[in-house]
Amino acid sequence: MSALSFISNYGSSSDESEKESEENKRLQPQCKKIKLQLPDLSCVPIVPPESHSEDPQDHGGRVRSFPHVRGNWATFIYVKYPEEESLLSLSQRLLGILSAFKDSCHVCDNVHISLSKTVVLQYHLITPFTRSLQEVFRNIDCFCLDFSGIKVYCNEENTRTFIALEVDYSSKIRLLQLSQNVDDVLKEYKLPLFYENPSFHMSIIWLTGDKKAELSSLMSEFNNSLNKELGNTINPVLVSDLNCKIGNKYFQFTLQ
Repeated sequence: MSALSFISNYGSSSDESEKESEENKRLQPQCKKIKLQLPDLSCVPIVPPESHSEDPQDHGGRVRSFPHVRGNWATFIYVKYPEEESLLSLSQRLLGILSAFKDSCHVCDNVHISLSKTVVLQYHLITPFTRSLQEVFRNIDCFCLDFSGIKVYCNEENTRTFIALEVDYSSKIRLLQLSQNVDDVLKEYKLPLFYENPSFHMSIIWLTGDKKAELSSLMSEFNNSLNKELGNTINPVLVSDLNCKIGNKYFQFTLQ
C-alpha cells in the first residue's frame, strides 16, 4: 500500500469519527444545572476569630493583667539572670519551708529582674521602640549583680505572691540608672513609667493569691537559707546584656 493510501485511509477514518461524535451529542439528553439547596446554619454557633482562653487553670492559676486585644503586644524590659541553675539548691530549701503551701507553690522559670512594668505596644511601633532602647543603652557598661536578702512581694492585682532575691546596694544603683533610661523611652512613646521607688528583685518562687501576711513569719527561715547559699552556689554574676520581650519576639542589647 502506498503512502498516499495511508493518508487517505486516516482521513476517512477521522471523518467517520467526527460524524459519530456529532451523532452521539444529538442523541444524548441535555444536562440541566441543578440549584443546590443552601445548608441551614441557624443552629451552628458563631465563634469569634480572636477567641482566647482566660481560664486561670490553663496557666497554673495566673491571671492576665489586661485582656488580649489583637494588635496589642505585651512589652517589658528586663535583666535575664545568666546562671539560673545556681538557684536550684535555694529553691529546694525554700520549698521545704513552704510545705504547708505546697499546693499553690511554683518555681519561677526564666528568672529575671524587671526594668519596666508590662506595657502595651502597637505592632507598628516595635521597630522604632527597640531602636530607641538600643540608643539609650549604647554607652552603658557591664556591671556585677549580687543579692542581699529575701523579700516577699505581691502583684498589683493581688493574684500572685512572689518570694524574691533583693539586689544589694551597688546593684541597685546600676539598675536604677538603667530603669531611668528605659523610662526616657517609655515617655517618648507615652507608655506607663516604672515605679517611682523601685525595689529591684528577682522572683524565684510564686504562690497563687495574696500570701504576704501568711509568709511574714517565715522571713527569718528564708534568709537563713539564702545565707547558706550565698558564696556557695549563688555568687555575683556579670550582667553584659539587657533584654526586651515584645509578644513572642525577643530583643537583646549588648553592654560595653
